[in-house]
Amino acid sequence: MDISGRWEEFKSGMRPRIAEWRFMLRRLRKSNLAMAGIIILVFFIVLAIIAPILAPPTTSDPFQIPQDTDMQRVDTHPTPPTTRHIFGTTENQYDLWYGCIWGSITAFRTGVLVVAVSLLMGLLVGVLAGFYGGILDEILMRFTDIIIAFPGLILAMALRIAFPTTLGLDISMIIVIVSLLATLVMVLFHPDRRLTLISLLIMVAGLFSVFYYPIVMNITLGNLDKVLIAITLVGWPGYARVIRGEVLRIKNEDYIEASRASGSSDLRTIYKHILPNGIYPLLIVATLDIGSIVLTAAAMSFLGLGAPDSFADWGQIISKSRDWITDASAISRNFHAFFIPGLFITTFVVGWNLLGDALRDVLDPMLRRR
Repeated sequence: MDISGRWEEFKSGMRPRIAEWRFMLRRLRKSNLAMAGIIILVFFIVLAIIAPILAPPTTSDPFQIPQDTDMQRVDTHPTPPTTRHIFGTTENQYDLWYGCIWGSITAFRTGVLVVAVSLLMGLLVGVLAGFYGGILDEILMRFTDIIIAFPGLILAMALRIAFPTTLGLDISMIIVIVSLLATLVMVLFHPDRRLTLISLLIMVAGLFSVFYYPIVMNITLGNLDKVLIAITLVGWPGYARVIRGEVLRIKNEDYIEASRASGSSDLRTIYKHILPNGIYPLLIVATLDIGSIVLTAAAMSFLGLGAPDSFADWGQIISKSRDWITDASAISRNFHAFFIPGLFITTFVVGWNLLGDALRDVLDPMLRRR
């Protein structure tokens, strides 16, 4: 087939997808709540992009909130908004404007990064458990149930406290464990002599490295890094259960049987048929979870387990106001110290929730054509 023929075949294959995307965009434009969520998120994206312009950094670490040392010598109480400090200051005269602006970057980093890693982990576990079933399904799902059995925030706090400041990763041992698991999966569920031999050779090379030339990587973890890892380890089981249910539903469809009958490998069947038809509920849940993850991280920062002191994080900023709102007069005098960062958190979470609800209406096949 010549190049023009392939181009025409490509265009004919893309037309249904383009029509589907146009339909989804039309549905989004017709939804007032969806447009509100999109506008909110675009506002925060722009805010994060132009943060260095709105609040120029004063130190080498841009997430370090600047402190007004001249005012701090006079008074450590929070001060209300002035022309010098647009949103006022927190205790010890940290600039609230700077913290809220740069806190938007921290919020995106926390929510999007944690959801992305959790989504990949849950996707891997859920697809393997649902597609192959049997003893592999039992092992993976029982381990998932153990994590879900603990309250999420409590478990994340425990993991955050347990993590060391310097984490030593034995790369050689990780290679051995991954290759061993890959060998077991292939032997039990998808026999392939070449892939099994390659996996065994990798495992032998890893064992040789463990005993003679160990590869150890030392990683220094900050407080916020520990929070992100802890929330990720707590959050992936929910995604695993969602995608497992979708895989169990899809793998019995006629087109999956036809794919297998045509000689398609398990990996191709998963990539070409199962994931495209089962990923949408997972994306909806992930979009809704970004807001809740930001709230969880803010709660841990408020309790002193998250971002370090004077770090541009909304939860950390709110924690500085708890000693100055002990009575009604103190609340009216210092309301800006907790209300403004709280408004940022609320608006950010509402934006993601509105977008998640809109995506559910657009992507859910039971609702989209109504």
